Amino acid sequence: MKRVLLFMVVLAAALWAGCSETARVSVQQQRVIQGADPDAVLDAATVVLQREFGRVKVDRAARHITTAPVEFATERESGTARDLYRGRSTMRRVAQFDVGRNGGQTVARLRVDVERRDTERQAMMQPRPNRLSDNPGQETPIDVDAATSAQQNTVWTLVRRDRTLERALLDELREQFARLTVPAEDTEAPPPAPAAPGSAPAADPRP
Repeated sequence: MKRVLLFMVVLAAALWAGCSETARVSVQQQRVIQGADPDAVLDAATVVLQREFGRVKVDRAARHITTAPVEFATERESGTARDLYRGRSTMRRVAQFDVGRNGGQTVARLRVDVERRDTERQAMMQPRPNRLSDNPGQETPIDVDAATSAQQNTVWTLVRRDRTLERALLDELREQFARLTVPAEDTEAPPPAPAAPGSAPAADPRP
């Protein structure tokens, strides 16, 4: 019975995480990239996102890019009371990018999330749940975090989207391909060559 309950809890958590991630990706800022091949846009976006985030994971079959999180510290815009007394908060940015065809046009989509590290805050606000064991509430710190890594135990809370960065990177991609599709200007005819020295002037056609 205990194993069944544990399985149900783990399954529910996985489903919730999957639905949350799907909802995030479904709300993305987008740009139409005129006259561009989706695979070429994917390659260009990979370079741009590597510049901004460092490591990226590219799924070429799905034309999808996930960046590694980039952490930074801030004394404002954390969304907590720390901002009132300029307390430092650890934040991170992570991006999801997709490109595909829609109505015969190439459409690039990007979402950049800003998250706050809330591991310590959650530990203070919420008591740890009892384990499904014979002695609930008697586990040691080692028991509580057994078989998990520091990364798995870190709590990140979504604070906002970085729409400014989304807009800047998408506009950069669009302008990059716009420059490639600008038609070449017509070549002007060269001016007539000057007359050679000593040559007779052209006859005056007037009577």
